[in-house]
Amino acid sequence: MTGLEKLKAFAKSPHHAWLGLLTLGAGLATLSGIGAVAGLAAYALGWIYLPDSRLFRNWLAARQQGDDGKKLRDFLYQRRQIYDALRPPARARYDALAAEIESLQQEFRRDHRLAAEIVRQRNERLSNLAWTFLRLLHTGEMLDRFIESENPAELARKIGAMEQELAGLDPLAKAGLAESLRSRLESLKSRLDKRRGADESRELTASEQERIGELVKLFRADHLASRDAGALSHEIDGAATQLDRTRDWLSSLEFDTSPSDIPEELAAAAPLKVGQ
Repeated sequence: MTGLEKLKAFAKSPHHAWLGLLTLGAGLATLSGIGAVAGLAAYALGWIYLPDSRLFRNWLAARQQGDDGKKLRDFLYQRRQIYDALRPPARARYDALAAEIESLQQEFRRDHRLAAEIVRQRNERLSNLAWTFLRLLHTGEMLDRFIESENPAELARKIGAMEQELAGLDPLAKAGLAESLRSRLESLKSRLDKRRGADESRELTASEQERIGELVKLFRADHLASRDAGALSHEIDGAATQLDRTRDWLSSLEFDTSPSDIPEELAAAAPLKVGQ
């Protein structure tokens, strides 16, 4: 927290309220100019020393811990909703990947060659891979349901028939009907465009799911085979950078209804297995 942020937090704290009451309030209560000046001086000194005091820092830490706990609980609730909405095969795929990542994280913790900070960074990256994988599973199923609900051949047939009907219609004699048909035609064309785009998005979603699964297997193999325990961190960081683009793509996709603004440290703080 920066100095400015600390001062803003102090201004909203009960410590500031008590400081004002005991200094400015007491000074004004004396009904004398000297008392008011003394109270104002004490108030100013309080702003200098209290934001750095142990009492305020402990209160700030406790409040931050409470805020972080609420954010984590909210994320766990949102993640559980996404997980429960998946079909059983997709849930099984997530469970299998989560178990594999959890096993790899335990291997990192047991490796005496790795510093604690490296272990933390790797585990955070891997936990975020699991979260991205779950989002991909969710988006893939949303796309599947849309694809199943829209028949492109039937849409194309309706578009052709409506275009013929419009072509044979006198727009002056039946202006209202013509306007209604044009509106329906645009709606059908929009649905057809979305259906065609959904096929491409579904292929990319499936490919990214496979890529994450292969990356986790590669990380395990490289960790076991490499003499340089720290070298794997570069590969994990490189993969994470590539997956940043995947997350950006997901966020721009209207079929992805999962929360896209989850900080990496929050996703890393959640247990990998949903429901734990």
